[in-house]
Amino acid sequence: MTTYAANRSLAIDPPAPDGSVVLDFNRATDLPCAYTEFATCPLRPSGNHLPIAVEAGEKTPAVEVTV
Repeated sequence: MTTYAANRSLAIDPPAPDGSVVLDFNRATDLPCAYTEFATCPLRPSGNHLPIAVEAGEKTPAVEVTV
């Protein structure tokens, strides 16, 4: 698996005047729970997913950060 299984986050700008929105998946980032078991992260709503792989953005961390 190349990305964190639970979810990643993508900040987007407000819609343009024509209603369009640009999604730049190269800017997708892992949430804190991808790095340590001591963090909590929200789970995505069940209908909020894509049926295809998006091979862009931050990948699964190589090592877990411990405290």
